Amino acid sequence: MLLDSGVWWYRTLELPLKKPLLEFLKHDVTEWWLSPLSVSEMLYKVTHKKLLSPNGSEWLQDMVRGYRIAPLTIEAGRIAGEWKWRHGDPIDRMLAAVALTEGLTLIHTDKVLKELSGFPQIYFPA
Repeated sequence: MLLDSGVWWYRTLELPLKKPLLEFLKHDVTEWWLSPLSVSEMLYKVTHKKLLSPNGSEWLQDMVRGYRIAPLTIEAGRIAGEWKWRHGDPIDRMLAAVALTEGLTLIHTDKVLKELSGFPQIYFPA
């Protein structure tokens, strides 16, 4: 399962998640995948004071421990760029394309993304 940036953030920091998503993550996921794009997105938010740094300077190493890192490939970039979606968020598009090309399912809480097709996904209301 490839975790969306927000799901990864909340899960790893043990922040409150709605029960269906929490139960799914506890019982139905055996292998955790993370995209470098999610790391970049959250680091940007911490750097620009949109999120607080979880635990000093070592937070990033702690946050990625236990995750397999999904590759960013030219094929995923091509797919993300060619999708005829109105949804223009490049990180969401790439996460969906990485899920597709790597045979993973994207776990997310994005209402806009849930309406799109062409990639394996499981949506949980936020």
